[in-house]
Amino acid sequence: MPFITCNFVPNQSIHHRLIFFERIAPYYDILLDLLTFGLYAKFLKRAVDLLAPQKGETILELCSGTGRAASWIAQSVGKEGEVSGMDIAARMVEIARSRYRGLENVIFLQKDVTQPWGYQNYFDGIFISFALHELPEVKRQGVLEQSYTALNDGGRMVIADFNSEISGKSKAILLTFFKLFERENLNFFFFEQRKVLERVGFRRINVFTMLRGLLQVTLTYKS
Repeated sequence: MPFITCNFVPNQSIHHRLIFFERIAPYYDILLDLLTFGLYAKFLKRAVDLLAPQKGETILELCSGTGRAASWIAQSVGKEGEVSGMDIAARMVEIARSRYRGLENVIFLQKDVTQPWGYQNYFDGIFISFALHELPEVKRQGVLEQSYTALNDGGRMVIADFNSEISGKSKAILLTFFKLFERENLNFFFFEQRKVLERVGFRRINVFTMLRGLLQVTLTYKS
């Protein structure tokens, strides 16, 4: 799934990608739906379903882009709940705020998720989709550590992304895609997500795969 944006302070090698995302922000969701024949939206909805936001809950979405998933979550938590979205791309945040200004229980912040958030034992759930692989390799564990700290005891996190531990023919397909569109993120294939989650402190790690294992949704808990 090409052209997935993320939230971090960009180095020179990916500065142009951020500029690109800023420019296509108004058409971001439409482009992804067209390029993936609607599979992106279906996968995103599946991931939100696994998060299972409940009435009155407080949820954080990292790398929230134009706010599509955050808006779905906001509808689920209702007026009693609260949803926060973080994204470094100013144009993405601007569009999310405009598009979902009618939702009083959601707020979109322009913020680099690799920097300190200032939350502790605050959220019932944290959601991140197609963004962990875009983070600098040395920053991924730190973001998961911050997520663990920001969650309430018993809170859960959902990570929807490419399957970094894929094998066989499917791995060849995914590697080809990364070489074409995500070359600077090839190190993601060496990212041992389950081990890192366990090291951070997460427990009950459940993984669900889709599209012949190319994509995966991880549901894990702070306990």
